[in-house]
Amino acid sequence: MSSLDVVCIGAVVLDLPLGPVSIEVFRQESTMLEEIRLTTGGDAMNEAVILSRLGKKTGLIGQIGKDFLGDLIIEACNEEGIDHRGLVQDEEIRTRINVALIKEDGQRTFLKSTDRSPTSAGTLGSLPLGIVDLPLIGEARALSLASIFASKLRDPNLIYQILAYAKKQGLITFADTVPMRPEETLKLIGASLPFIDYFFANLEEAQQLTGEEKPERMATKLLETGIGHVTIKMGKEGCFLANREQTLKVPGWPARVVDTTGAGDNFAAAFISSVLDGKSFEECGRYANLVAALSTEERGATAAVTGIARIKEFALAHPSR
Repeated sequence: MSSLDVVCIGAVVLDLPLGPVSIEVFRQESTMLEEIRLTTGGDAMNEAVILSRLGKKTGLIGQIGKDFLGDLIIEACNEEGIDHRGLVQDEEIRTRINVALIKEDGQRTFLKSTDRSPTSAGTLGSLPLGIVDLPLIGEARALSLASIFASKLRDPNLIYQILAYAKKQGLITFADTVPMRPEETLKLIGASLPFIDYFFANLEEAQQLTGEEKPERMATKLLETGIGHVTIKMGKEGCFLANREQTLKVPGWPARVVDTTGAGDNFAAAFISSVLDGKSFEECGRYANLVAALSTEERGATAAVTGIARIKEFALAHPSR
């Protein structure tokens, strides 16, 4: 029997969400904000936090600095009940902070370090295969590559070896993505795609990957690569789902949007949780839309989704479309 439900692999950082801010902030000597609070962040960390709050036994694989900020992340993992045996603290790197400037409409812009010094290169570069705890992956029912083409999962060979191992162990596999560089295409990771059971991308990313304009054509091209199920995230409009038996659009949920940071990670975590609960494809999409909508109602990637009770409360207060 598996000791973990899911292992998440990817970026683990700290976020500093600041908002709401406008261009006027740069014309004033000082600006008062309601709150300035350092939070955990990064695609894998966000997914792990939400999955744990949804009752799933969750492991985390990533790389952080052996420093004060890294210790804060370890402490947060302990508080959230996340298994961090696969989270490596490296004395040679610094734990990264992302600053999120949040506009009045809830959209955000990140400020990220481009420091290429030896002390930060490990934070920005792809995970070394040697620190990826494959046996830990083997303890789980499912694996999530929190964002292929993101900083921690940019190496095609790393992606292939992780997914091949996971499928050999019989895991359900999930992969999210982010906007990629021009040289990063489906062909680059083509050998890995048949190992992915569930693939997430938003409209912009799916268009980049496929060259198509319509979700139906995007999904068809992605399925042709060998991926099992395709989910295209469409923001407030919901999501488009496709596999070899069905295609359907699942409407989104209305929300009072404060901050969209981490909404995609919340979506992925909720979808994964639903798959592990044996829900139908459509039910997974509906629940993922719900959790993603709720996540936008407070500043910070995981602040709003505190547990299943809060999700039910939100659903009752916000009838779906």
